Amino acid sequence: MTTKMPSLRNFRNPIGCLFLLAAFAAAAGCSTAETPGGSGTNMNHVLPSGSSVSGWVVTPSGGTHASTATLDYIANNGSSGCTQCHGSDLSGGISGVSCFGNTAGCHHGPVTGWVATAPAAQQHGVSAKKAPGSSGFASCQICHGSNFSGGGSNVSCYICHPLTPHARRPWRASAGSLYDHGTTDTANASVCYTCHAYTGTANPNNPHPPTSPALPGTAPGCFNGTMCHNQAGHPPGWTATAPAPQPHGDTAKKDGTVSGQGFPSCQECHGANFAGGSVNVSCFLCHGVSAPHARKPWRASAGTAYTHTTTVEAGNVPVCYTCHAYTGTANPRNPHPPPTPAPANTPPGCFNGTMCHNQALPHPVPFNDPVHDNTTSLSYAGTTYPGCISCHDISAPSTKAGPVCQTCHVAASPLAAANCTSCHGSPPNSGAPAGAAYPNIAGAHAAHIALTSAGTPISCDTCHNGLGGLPSTPDHYNRAKSRVPPGDVAFLATYNAETGASTFLSSALTCTNVSCHGGTTPNWQTGAINVNTACTICHSQGTAQFNSYNSGEHSLHVSLAQCTECHDMTLATAGAQNHFRFLSTSAMEGPAKDTFRNTTGSVVYTPGATAGAGTCTGTCHGKSHSAETW
Repeated sequence: MTTKMPSLRNFRNPIGCLFLLAAFAAAAGCSTAETPGGSGTNMNHVLPSGSSVSGWVVTPSGGTHASTATLDYIANNGSSGCTQCHGSDLSGGISGVSCFGNTAGCHHGPVTGWVATAPAAQQHGVSAKKAPGSSGFASCQICHGSNFSGGGSNVSCYICHPLTPHARRPWRASAGSLYDHGTTDTANASVCYTCHAYTGTANPNNPHPPTSPALPGTAPGCFNGTMCHNQAGHPPGWTATAPAPQPHGDTAKKDGTVSGQGFPSCQECHGANFAGGSVNVSCFLCHGVSAPHARKPWRASAGTAYTHTTTVEAGNVPVCYTCHAYTGTANPRNPHPPPTPAPANTPPGCFNGTMCHNQALPHPVPFNDPVHDNTTSLSYAGTTYPGCISCHDISAPSTKAGPVCQTCHVAASPLAAANCTSCHGSPPNSGAPAGAAYPNIAGAHAAHIALTSAGTPISCDTCHNGLGGLPSTPDHYNRAKSRVPPGDVAFLATYNAETGASTFLSSALTCTNVSCHGGTTPNWQTGAINVNTACTICHSQGTAQFNSYNSGEHSLHVSLAQCTECHDMTLATAGAQNHFRFLSTSAMEGPAKDTFRNTTGSVVYTPGATAGAGTCTGTCHGKSHSAETW
């Protein structure tokens, strides 16, 4: 639909037509001395005096003729009483007055934004989604036809909506947006039923056939087994037997700004207060408390499937705020009123002084502080800060207010396992199965840490710069809290390649622009390099990288022979034994001439006094060499 829509009609919005009053008075054939206010079954509205009933046409509200026309249309199963006087196409009939005659003062003319540029709100859509009265889908049908293809207005809704009279699919997937069907009043179900009916067979317009179909003759409804939803329509296992994870709970704890997940998605069916809503099923039947989450103490169940610490804030916080708000007075559902309340009008947040947490209670969250990093058995048990044990147990089960230590320290007690080893092996190599589970995925850790024996200062910080160690960092904490592999990678600038800064591609699990590899590496978890034979994985011809080869006759020989025919990295020479000794610099490890085999076939290499002065004598690749320098 375009902004020039002389024939669009929606009875919720202003549709007043003052210009019709005089014409209505002359329409004697329609006069029945109707009682002021009209009725829902008879559209005659002209009094014997020649005037319309009081309030029949009002600008910009539309007056009572809007709601009367819609309710009459519904009561007569899609037959409009307006046509008696205004003609079957509503263009005049015996009254001589067209419903589309004054586009500036009638119907949608006075409504700003009736058709707007996306993603702005569409006022015609907002009105269509409301309950039938002077609005709703039925009001659109009066002018645009029962199938929305034109009707008396001769304007099809499909001009702008290619497939349906509502927003483009996936309409359901846009939850939280202006074009979400979740805000459509369910009283419009009979119109939705035209396309989305479940009649016992597959319907491409019904993505979720009800698991318990309604009995024949059941009036269309969104949640009664006649269309897309049903009270038993959740996936199998949606509600499980405790203490098993609850799929419906896992979904509810996800980001509420994304369609189909988060607390807002539950509210669409179970009501804003979760007490029943349109499906008439209260969340409190199973939860035992007037809350949509697990039984209290939800916070104290940290480390279990029912902890609220894994709830994603985005989109869920406003729902939590409904019960857990701190508004300056005591709230029994807010066990930790923030000592520094948020200023008025601060958007709800878990840690900003509007609800239960705040960074001054009793320590910052996250607690990236030396006091935390240096906790000992004594400080945990009692006398400082004021003692971790008052809020935290080491491991589950726990009934205390804080999360158990092993929520983050998954490998062992942080009091018994020093530094990183309460979460990670050194190198990471544990898990179930060994080395396969985050945060202890083995990968190529062992091979890299082993390079320390060759003299290269490789450590965790080489590739995870600033993400670990003591004191721990916010980035380290956030990664541990989210439990999402692979681990963060941040290379020391020392290891940048000549072509640019080092990076890690988490999708491919490969590194690029790492000086010690000279290019792209194999897959971190599944790849491998034979460092004595697979030379070109790290060394390339030319001058692009610090460790590229470009001297002497390389350009001729690389097309005729393998690197290992001339070079041997197992020799007891400085050039071979220092292969990985200076990876933290851009310099080569040692003289390349030290890696040359003394004999290659019948060729004998004799080192020279200076670089490039060595000579080859003998025959190779069909050519006789006679003391030729490289």
